[in-house]
Amino acid sequence: MKLKYLFFIGMSMMMFSNHKLNGQINSEELSRLVEQTREKYDLPAIAVVLISSDDLVLTEVQGVRVYNTNNEATLDDYFHIGSCSKSVLTLIAGKLVENGKIKWNTPFFEIFPELKSTSQKEYIGITLEDLFLCRAGIKAFTSDDEKFPSLDTTSSNIKYEFAKYLFRELPSSKYENGEFDFLYSNASYTLAALMLERVSELSYEELIALYIDEELGINTYMGFPNTFDSNQPWGHTINGESFDIFPPDHEYKIPSSIRPAGDLSMSPTDYARYIQLNLKGLKGVRNFVSSEIYQYIHFGHKGFSLGVANGKMAGHKYSGMDGSAGTFFCRAVIVPDSDFAFTINTNAGSGTGEMKAVDWLTMKILKKYYNWWWKIWI
Repeated sequence: MKLKYLFFIGMSMMMFSNHKLNGQINSEELSRLVEQTREKYDLPAIAVVLISSDDLVLTEVQGVRVYNTNNEATLDDYFHIGSCSKSVLTLIAGKLVENGKIKWNTPFFEIFPELKSTSQKEYIGITLEDLFLCRAGIKAFTSDDEKFPSLDTTSSNIKYEFAKYLFRELPSSKYENGEFDFLYSNASYTLAALMLERVSELSYEELIALYIDEELGINTYMGFPNTFDSNQPWGHTINGESFDIFPPDHEYKIPSSIRPAGDLSMSPTDYARYIQLNLKGLKGVRNFVSSEIYQYIHFGHKGFSLGVANGKMAGHKYSGMDGSAGTFFCRAVIVPDSDFAFTINTNAGSGTGEMKAVDWLTMKILKKYYNWWWKIWI
């Protein structure tokens, strides 16, 4: 099956109004939109949260944990967030930058000098920021067309063994004037995680536990939700008019070598709280890190910044992210000028079916929220 991590690409069609609104959508309307989406695209479950910097304004969840059952999904269930995990890694990096453990422009081989002699020369100058920007020439590992190498499974750090392999390989994107072209890469985030591990003396798993679970009080699980509790939502892939359902013992797992790129699960409520922290930071409120760090992560670079995408329409900046490992789909949209954000989680992925559903629901939410009654084509 296709192993993919989609980043946020669907918002270029958005046209934000030129003034702030308090929001034109209520709970009944949100419930109706979610119901329409499920019926139109036949999805097992959808959860949506509308967010301001002060509150989780509206929440809605409909559907079932497993297709064709009566086991209803809840807002406390875990949904896999795929590449939206990349944003979590960059935020932890921001914390370590703020604490003086590392800099955005710290070269990889300054942290790992022992790997320099066996690496391709083009990689020598790449930095932590280059890795987050996917401008380090690193192989993508975004589909099952790319076979993972045989690594030393007895190693205490499989990501380190993976790094050795990656740097021996020729670059996968164009290298000119000392810079690489953009190439969206899961493996690039593995290398970024390695840098954070060494400077913090904590594993990736320990960093998530310390900063996200403990400090922020946001519960996470690494892996698909039903692998720790069979009563949690199961993943599904859309195949035309049918679903493939992924039980807890299914062989499909995210390889541990690219886990930092997208293998976190959160409840819709906790994921919304995570997005709310970002919204607050972009509104100038310090929380986990400074507002300046949030601004740099989301808008420091045009188009694709540090683990998130961004754009500008009608004078409003927005940022957002998509994530899917093929069996779930996750989206977040943040519009700081409007003090507005929302999240969508569903337990179906693969192909374009679920993205069409999420795109359709996204535009319906925006149309209602911004009172675009005249946009009859939405």
